[in-house]
Amino acid sequence: MNSVGERLREARLARGLTQEQLARGLATKGFISQVERNHATPSLPKLRVIAERLGQPLSFFVTDRPPQLLTLLRKSAQLAVRAEDPAHALDILAEATDLPATANERADLQRIRGIALSELRRNPEALSTLQDAAATAPIDDAELNAAIYSEIGTVLQIEERFNAAIEANRRALDWLDRCRHADPALRARVLTNLGSSSFRLGQHAEAMAYFVRALDAATDAESLLRIANAHMALGVAARAVGELDRAIEHCNRALELHSRIHHERTANRILNNLGDVHYAAGRKRQAAAFQRRCLERARELHDDFEIGVAAGALARYALEDGKFGDALVLARESQQAAGRSGDHLHQAIAAAVEGAAADRLGRRRLANQRFTQALQILFERSAAGELAEVCTMYADVLRRRGQDDRAFAFMRMAAERDFRKLAALLKTGR
Repeated sequence: MNSVGERLREARLARGLTQEQLARGLATKGFISQVERNHATPSLPKLRVIAERLGQPLSFFVTDRPPQLLTLLRKSAQLAVRAEDPAHALDILAEATDLPATANERADLQRIRGIALSELRRNPEALSTLQDAAATAPIDDAELNAAIYSEIGTVLQIEERFNAAIEANRRALDWLDRCRHADPALRARVLTNLGSSSFRLGQHAEAMAYFVRALDAATDAESLLRIANAHMALGVAARAVGELDRAIEHCNRALELHSRIHHERTANRILNNLGDVHYAAGRKRQAAAFQRRCLERARELHDDFEIGVAAGALARYALEDGKFGDALVLARESQQAAGRSGDHLHQAIAAAVEGAAADRLGRRRLANQRFTQALQILFERSAAGELAEVCTMYADVLRRRGQDDRAFAFMRMAAERDFRKLAALLKTGR
């Protein structure tokens, strides 16, 4: 039984499908009948869909491996990743493993595999796969190299290895500069990633410059998604440097675009950014309203990342309002959600808020534990801005306890952004 038709009939019957059920939305019952009788041959794209419906790999039906098979599998894997089905993408890529391929094709398959692994939160495997892709990609294919290094930078940023992420994205930018007609959408993504990593390291001016360039590239690409992402990033950066009117303008533009392209999760995150802007402007009531909307929607969407961010912001507001019990509850929700999403920076900030609230409730031992946890997490990730913030929070706690010398030491570290004495200070406080 070697023909496509015979294999198709066997797989259909094993699946318990009629010819009409198999054909629905794809072909006619008559066409499926003709294929099974070897009177017609489906195109590779159509055969790919049939194979998926029957729970079989494409190789089950294709034995002669035509040259276009590799291209079809690569495109199918890309579509599976875009459809947020990375496990299926890996299954498709496994079918391509033994097919003859050029170095460019092999490197691109590894790139897609790395993306799928990252989507499955298998980041160490993703990074190793992408590094293999970079080693395989020919040096005369600048755009492919740029795409690979942009994915390496993305995974490193997810892992909160921001200095390494910046290095990878700069390499991606160097490769793009060598392209005669570089993809402006890819350039926008790389520049946005560079800005995000710089922002996380407390380099706000550098971040703003990258985001401005990202918006220009996204506009050239005519990509609503990239334009929206650049506006959102510019809103965050503008808030950080105190340009609040500009921050609101960028956030509102990003919200409009993400709502238009139906990116619900991203649009919801902009509500958090708007809350932060209003808070920075002293409009606490409006800030809390945005954060509550964001938190409620994030719970509905099961978006752990945004639950961690919004609950953490509301915990800070409760702490400032003297609602220490509420602050404790919200800070714990934030930590749990941020931990599930792998967002260690917001997890650390929430731990510090819990520590501050615990101290005001007379639970000093818990407070010390949470501040130590937060500072260690941030120190490991070289998050200078967040480290300075938590050092300042802990200094306030220590000052209220009458530990002025330790409070001054933490304030000095925050002011100078020099955290080399952090481990010793934490040790002496035990």
